[in-house]
Amino acid sequence: MIAAIGVAVVAVVVVIVLAAVVNSRPLTSVNDPLALSAVEAPSATTPACAALTAALPGQLGGLPRRQILQGDDPSLTGVAAWGEPAVVLRCGVPTPAELTCSAAVQEVDGVAWLPLSGGGDTSYFVVDRSVRVALTVPDGVTSTGPWQDASKLVAATLPERDICQNGQLLPADGE
Repeated sequence: MIAAIGVAVVAVVVVIVLAAVVNSRPLTSVNDPLALSAVEAPSATTPACAALTAALPGQLGGLPRRQILQGDDPSLTGVAAWGEPAVVLRCGVPTPAELTCSAAVQEVDGVAWLPLSGGGDTSYFVVDRSVRVALTVPDGVTSTGPWQDASKLVAATLPERDICQNGQLLPADGE
C-alpha cells in the first residue's frame, strides 16, 4: 500500500515537472513565420520606404530577422520583424495624433523619435523624415540595440527634414 502511494506521488511529480517544461517553451520561435495584422500605411509604397526596405538587415540589435507569414500581401509592404518576441518595423505609417510641434521627441543617432507606450510594448515613430517609420518593441525586449540599429539605418537611408515649419506640422509623404 505504501509503495503504491509512493509510486503515485512520483508519477504526479513527474507529470507536474513535464508540464512546467512544456509550458515554459515559447509558443513560437524565431524560426516560425510571424503573422502580422495589416495596418494603414499610406506611404509604404513611396521611394523613401522602398529605399529603407531594401536596406533592412538580417539582424537588428542582435535579433535575427523573421519571415513574415503572407509576406507577399501588399498590405504588408514596408514591414519587417526580428526576434521573439518580435520587434516590428513598419514604414509609411500615418502620423500619430500625439505628434505636435511641441511634442517631446527623443533623438537617437541623429534621428528624432516619438515614443508611445501601451498594450505591452512601445512604438517609436520616426518624425523627422519624409515618411513615418514605426518601430514597435515589446516590453520583454530590454535591449536598446534594435532602436539604435534602426536609427542608424534610418539616418543612412532617409534624409533628415524639419518636423514643423512656421509652427505647422509637416505632413509625411502620402498623407
